[in-house]
Amino acid sequence: MLWISSILCVTAIASAHWLAGKVATRPDREQMRWASFGGGAGMAYVFVHLLPELASHGQALSLAPGMESFAPSPITEALLFLIALAGIMVTYSLDVLATHERKAGSIARSLHTLNFAAISYLYAYSLPSLISTGLAYGILFTIAISAHVLLADRTMDARHPAIYRTRMRWVGTAALVLGLLHAALLHPVDDLHLAIATAFLGGGLLMAVFREELPAIDRARLGWFVAGTASMTSLLLLALTHATH
Repeated sequence: MLWISSILCVTAIASAHWLAGKVATRPDREQMRWASFGGGAGMAYVFVHLLPELASHGQALSLAPGMESFAPSPITEALLFLIALAGIMVTYSLDVLATHERKAGSIARSLHTLNFAAISYLYAYSLPSLISTGLAYGILFTIAISAHVLLADRTMDARHPAIYRTRMRWVGTAALVLGLLHAALLHPVDDLHLAIATAFLGGGLLMAVFREELPAIDRARLGWFVAGTASMTSLLLLALTHATH
């Protein structure tokens, strides 16, 4: 059941790579509705689930035997947030370089593609372990990541349609397949590696939510944003309550 669920979830995320081009052709008004709803859902996922998970994993890491000999507990607890910061820095830096690709050249484009593939790979790699802790969390993770991929790829398709359609979506899909295969062959993923992967993903997701998924203030649809935030928050709290009981 775990791997059937994982395959279905990865398929859903992969389909977002291929639907992005169609979403980019929809009327701008309709795109702003979906972007506002997806941005609200992504915001709720980051603050209600992802950041508390980082804090919890950081505290557990600081209590691990032998960790005090490497660094004081406060630094160890902040380690995963530092990794999330690295995820933000890497994602933002490569986006800047890719935007100025005429100046940066092929190296910057290759690094951007590599980061794009690495994030898709980590999505699939961490998914089975997340599902094993609770199917509801796995489904909500898939919804949040699929919305993120759809909205981010929509922007990329609008800016660089030729590169995205001939290379990027193929790379993203292949990375998802490889990530799931890696998780299947070397499962289970240990808690430390899963926490590191989650932290890096969280940084990239947080950056994407604020920069790409939320429309500009003058174009946002407040009702759809509130609906997305409220829907994801309610589902996460319901999943958390169910997991607790």
